Amino acid sequence: MKHVVGLALSLVLLLGAELRGADDTVRSVSVSGTVQTKIAPDLIVWRISLTDTDKNLRAATTANDESVKAVLALREKLEIAIGDLETGQVRISREYERSERGQRGAFKHFSVHRSITVRQRELNRFDEYLNGFVASADMEVDFTFESSKIHEARSDTRLKALTTAKRKAAAMAEAVGAKLGKVLTIKEHPENGRFGNPMSNNISFGSQPSADSSSDTFVPGAIFVNVTVYALFELE
Repeated sequence: MKHVVGLALSLVLLLGAELRGADDTVRSVSVSGTVQTKIAPDLIVWRISLTDTDKNLRAATTANDESVKAVLALREKLEIAIGDLETGQVRISREYERSERGQRGAFKHFSVHRSITVRQRELNRFDEYLNGFVASADMEVDFTFESSKIHEARSDTRLKALTTAKRKAAAMAEAVGAKLGKVLTIKEHPENGRFGNPMSNNISFGSQPSADSSSDTFVPGAIFVNVTVYALFELE
């Protein structure tokens, strides 16, 4: 009998605790902070594509090798550091004639392709690099402006975005006569709105929000770093 009474008492206490927990609703405020930082590029990355074709595979390969050698010969002239020039693997494929419906026809030729990546650290020598590449061989070439300080800029911008979110939450809490309590959750908006970004593993909340603040400094050819942080704060 004592065991039955004890069990019944335990159930009552447990039920009472659950009911009290249901009544203890946590008041909170959810905000976002978006900050945009502009940084100057200090690097130009050239991507060169060399493609040669011929019905004879040896002839196509030889022509491509000569094109690669012509570009590599620019290393000394342009003073390119060893680590700033990389050659990709050779890619060989057969190409065929195609009908209007896309059906494969007779063999056309072999295609031999190789890519070369060059990092230019003196931006004022842009024309010199471009003219050197174009004059060396038939190629397709494109470039992008990048920064060696992009990771530091993201880290700094992320903290500014979190500070912005906290400031917004405090202002909203004050407007309703409450005080800002401890933070409950923090999430970062995935870059480009894609799940699995190395800088964030949180879900996407749609397109990138407009910036709450942005660096006002004029930066020619600026690289924009946008970071959005979502935070949930307890209200006291």
